[in-house]
Amino acid sequence: MGILIGCEDIGFEWPGRQVLEGQTLSVNEGERIGIVGQNGDGKTTLLELLAKRIEPDEGRVTWRNNIQVGVLAQDDSLDDAQTVAHEVVGDVPEYTWASDANVRAILHELLADVDWNGTVGALSGGQRRRVDLARLLVGTWDVLLLDEPTNHLDLHAITWLAGHLKRRWPHGTGALLVVTHDRWFLDEVCEHMWEVHDRVVEPFDGGYSAYVQQRVERERQAAVAEVRRQNVLRKELNWLAHGAKARTSKPKFRIEAARALLADDPPLRNPVSSGAPP
Repeated sequence: MGILIGCEDIGFEWPGRQVLEGQTLSVNEGERIGIVGQNGDGKTTLLELLAKRIEPDEGRVTWRNNIQVGVLAQDDSLDDAQTVAHEVVGDVPEYTWASDANVRAILHELLADVDWNGTVGALSGGQRRRVDLARLLVGTWDVLLLDEPTNHLDLHAITWLAGHLKRRWPHGTGALLVVTHDRWFLDEVCEHMWEVHDRVVEPFDGGYSAYVQQRVERERQAAVAEVRRQNVLRKELNWLAHGAKARTSKPKFRIEAARALLADDPPLRNPVSSGAPP
């Protein structure tokens, strides 16, 4: 399983706010990854770094030679003056794309209510978004990076899109990264999760449900470790409180250990509530 996209010690800062710091990641062939985190924690920033739409302040993002990366961003680059047909299939002759069952299925599911020969500028916001998604899906890509792909889709279209992405590449090939608030979609499509928080990207195996379970278990273990640390700290504080005479009769390393405990209060973590959208 080869690496398609690699990130080495990447860091990124928006004015006045560090979003990512010292993160090393890889996107491998066959991986289907969901990206979750609280709003503002850097999910879209991470996706845009992987897409090379923005450059990291530190580190580097590399693509394997000759791979094709398709991106569904929050904003599109569709030309208002062009027809829907041109923006979706370009200059490909109709007899070519119309003979492709996969392309016909994409157009049927996403653009049945859209005037194929109408201009992009006449579309509603939801129609425009679906045109951009159709444009992406009819292409041939080694990696797809999708930012909120289920926006403006009804339940039937969301179900179809999940099936399309699961069948899009042969097993063990291609790669998908998706940012979405749709938990069902994450569970249906993704086999790994990346949680973006506190300037780091934390990996989890499994879909969204497995991620929530692992998160709860990690937090339980962290809470147990913190209780243990607090118990030791109380004992050491009590020992230090016995006065200078007691301290002179004890090893210096114990005083240093107590001071280390006092200095070891971890920073508060911004939790992602399992009861709220990622």
